Amino acid sequence: MFEILKQLFSISSNDEKPQTCCLCCGDCCEAFGGHLHASENDKERWRREGREDLLARINRLDWIWVDPETKQPLERCPFITSIPENRKICAIQDTKPDICRDYPTLAHEKRCLHGFFM
Repeated sequence: MFEILKQLFSISSNDEKPQTCCLCCGDCCEAFGGHLHASENDKERWRREGREDLLARINRLDWIWVDPETKQPLERCPFITSIPENRKICAIQDTKPDICRDYPTLAHEKRCLHGFFM
């Protein structure tokens, strides 16, 4: 049982060090990914990092993730990456939006969509 739990919370891809995360199912990102706002901190960080690809995915009302050409909201985050064992991780983990970093919030009782307490 301990080994199963250990595998759920520690994943690695290639030579990267293991990262601790939730169940890594991607359900939260898929459910909420198209209904988020960029913070001023996000926009400043992305400017500093030269992340024009991320800045192009913000509309005039600071909604993310939007189509860079039409500025229409996408239904899900475009940065969800599938990994082995039917898991998903964030392709922009190091610079993901503050709202994603803070999830799940107290408003969610610090629980993911599956009820897992984070």
